[in-house]
Amino acid sequence: SPSALPRGSDAYQRTPSPGAPQPMDGLSATRQRPALGELEVYPDLFSLPMHELHRVRDLTIKRPDVGKVTFHGDVDVTLDKRILEDLPSIVRLEVGEVVLYPEPSTKPPEGEGLNRAATITLYQCMPPNNGVFPDAESKARYRDRIAQMTEARGASFLNYDCDHGIWQFRVEHF
Repeated sequence: SPSALPRGSDAYQRTPSPGAPQPMDGLSATRQRPALGELEVYPDLFSLPMHELHRVRDLTIKRPDVGKVTFHGDVDVTLDKRILEDLPSIVRLEVGEVVLYPEPSTKPPEGEGLNRAATITLYQCMPPNNGVFPDAESKARYRDRIAQMTEARGASFLNYDCDHGIWQFRVEHF
């Protein structure tokens, strides 16, 4: 199994599926930081040693004041060069939504690349009337509607804060 191989071992060769994102060829020790637009990446992939890019734990992509996506477990960001070279082509964080792999033909199989389990937190998801509810029961009903809508879309509802417009849910893949 690949996990039993020593770090840096070339004994395990991964064969990508037809049409799958191509791995980076000849990773160099010096990488230029690409234009990320408003996206921020944690940990900072562009300052990590090359060998650590094969196992980035809990990679988080954030757009301040809009939201963030945290990918669970270890992500090998070298398997899809777009992660390091053109992240905005893969991840779009907008007010009230997150889109990964907007072009379906470029989406890797479930569990590969960024098409994996993740927790999404979206900000500025204010209820109507900027969160002013006549009573606590109305607020609870609205939160329940958000939970139902989340589950109906195949995600797991984690939380919704009516007062601050923060919506959090989990997906198994995109």
